[in-house]
Order: sequence, then C-alpha cells, then structure tokens
Amino acid sequence: MNSKCLFFLVFSLCLSCTISAQKKKKNENADPLKIKVAVVYENPVYPQHGNKRLHECFFTPNLKGRIWYDPVQLSAEYEKTLEEVSGYTVDYEVVKEIDADRFFTYFKNDPFKRPFTKDEVAFLMGEEDWKTLKDIGTSYDYNAMVKYYGFDKMRDNGEIHEVWVWTFPYGGMWESHMMGKGAFWINSQPNENPSCTELLSIMGLNYERDLACAMESYGHRYESTMMQVFGWWAYDKKSEKSELTMWERYTGYVKNYDKFDKGNSNIGNIHFPPNGEKDYDWSNKTPVYSYADEWVNYPDIKEKKGRIMDCSEWNCSHIGYMKWWFSHTPHFKGLDPVNGKLNNWWHYVVDYNNAVKEEARLKEELNKKKKK
Repeated sequence: MNSKCLFFLVFSLCLSCTISAQKKKKNENADPLKIKVAVVYENPVYPQHGNKRLHECFFTPNLKGRIWYDPVQLSAEYEKTLEEVSGYTVDYEVVKEIDADRFFTYFKNDPFKRPFTKDEVAFLMGEEDWKTLKDIGTSYDYNAMVKYYGFDKMRDNGEIHEVWVWTFPYGGMWESHMMGKGAFWINSQPNENPSCTELLSIMGLNYERDLACAMESYGHRYESTMMQVFGWWAYDKKSEKSELTMWERYTGYVKNYDKFDKGNSNIGNIHFPPNGEKDYDWSNKTPVYSYADEWVNYPDIKEKKGRIMDCSEWNCSHIGYMKWWFSHTPHFKGLDPVNGKLNNWWHYVVDYNNAVKEEARLKEELNKKKKK
C-alpha cells in the first residue's frame, strides 16, 4: 500500500470514529436517577392455614391451577426489570419494606371506610366465586395507609419518592395513584385531601397476577404522565403529521397512525402494539411497517424508512411487549430544542417536579447560548 492510500485509509477511519463518537455523544443515556421506594407487602401469615401466607392459601375462581406469586420475589423482579428497560437511567432503591398484617381495603358502600380485618380477607377470598367482593366492590383508603406508615412525612423529607403496595385481588387499589400538591391523573383521579406536599406516586400491585401485569400497570402510569407533559392524545382533531406531538408519534400504531402516514406506525401504546387491531393484541402476527428502530436517535426522528415487523419482535408475549415498549422510550441526556421537553421521559415519570425544574434549567442554558 503506498503512502497516499495509507493516508486516506487512516483519515477515513478517524473520520468514521469521530462521526461515531459524535453520534454516541448525541444520544448518550441520561445520568441515573436514584429513586427511593417504600414497599408494602399486604400478605400476612394465617395460622389456620398451616402458617402459610395469603398468596399461598387461595386460588382464583375457575383457575385452580393458577398459583399466586410471592410478592417479595415479584417485587425484586419488578425493580430489576424497570431499571433494565429504562436503560439504567432509573436506579430504584428500596429503602423500606413492610411486612403488613393490616389492610386498608373497605367495601365501596361503607361511608365509614372500615378496613377489612385479616380474617375477613381470608373469608372473602375463600368464598365461592368471590361473590361478595364482586357484588359490592371495594375501595382503598390511601390517606389512612400513607398516614399510618408515615409515608407522607417521608416523602416531604425526601426519604422516599414513591410507594409500591402488593395486595390481594379485589384489594380496591388503582393501578397507580398520585397525591401531593399539584397531583394529576396517573390512571386514577388525584388524591383530594393529600397529607403530603411533595408528589407521591403509589403503585397498587396484585400478586395474583404476574410481572407482565405489574409492568402494564406501570405502563399506564407512564402514559398518563406523558400526557401531562405533552397533552392528551388528539389524533382525531389533527390532520397532518406535523401537528402531532412526539408522544403522539411514539404511540402511533397501525390504526391511529395510518391517517398521517399511510401504511406506517411507530411503537404503539401499552394495549396496542404497532400492528394492533384491538386491546391487548400482543400476539398479532400481521406484518406492519414501523419506525421503531429510529427512536434510538430521539429527538431526531426522521420517519423516512420503516421496517416490517410483527409480534415476533417481542416473542408474541405480554411480558415481551412490555419490555419492548419501555425499552424504546427516550432516556437520553439533554433537551429537545423544538418542544422544550427533556430527552429523558423517565425523569417526568419518577420525579415530575424535579423534571420540570431540570427542563427549565436546560432551557435557560440554551437561551444563553443563543444570545452569545
């Protein structure tokens, strides 16, 4: 090889490395956010059932073969999976675990909100077809629970950011719930009389169900938060792709996106994958074009060439789609200069007020640079 060829080869390699480094820097993952969580296991021991815990004592009506899950193990898997799918930009730290004997579930028609006793829960779970629970329905006293364990004070003191409660089926909890000053909808109405000032998110998780269902619950919390950030889905009121928010583009699937980009889709939402035709359509094998691969470049999403995919992308499974969906969510450093929103959407989900402050700080920095 002559010296001239060698020079151009070295130059090309250096240029390639520089471009690669710039691209990597542009899409660098956000710094990890340490999120402190308190976990409550409403899963007491029952001497009358051989000292087994609640999750070991009962079966779901008509599903005698379904074994309920150990909430301690389930919670550990939940923490690990959330961290993984966030690109490790969320670092959950369990700072308090409570092995609870007390419940905060009550019958919906009870104006006094008298909580079920441990023995009442066992009786209702043992009743054929869970008839009383289905006929009357249940609710959950969030305020009483938060005050009892001191979670309101812990949140305001910065000792925790959120709470996970693992409870029995028909425990009356919302999948996710928010309280505090300025609380907003996260798949349930915000708490009317919060005893904390800082925003406190509470996950209501059911150990009758598996990890996929717990991730789906978190997904609805994620969706609600991003609609707080970008506004609610409004596909019907828009006619051009340029009118869509980045959130509407991200959650575009074959049925709602065809209007704006014929034959194409993006990631979809928690219930509807890119090729989804109905709710929970995670095993749909119909091929569809998707721009899913482009979201590693967020916020620079060109949507120029989609790739054909079907449910094999996520192993045609519930848990597979949950992991696939979350893993595509933006989790990068910086600010989108076009809409002024953080490139790390997880920040809004796990610590909304802090995210808004970070958003303002980065906007100020950007404005200063423009003035120079």
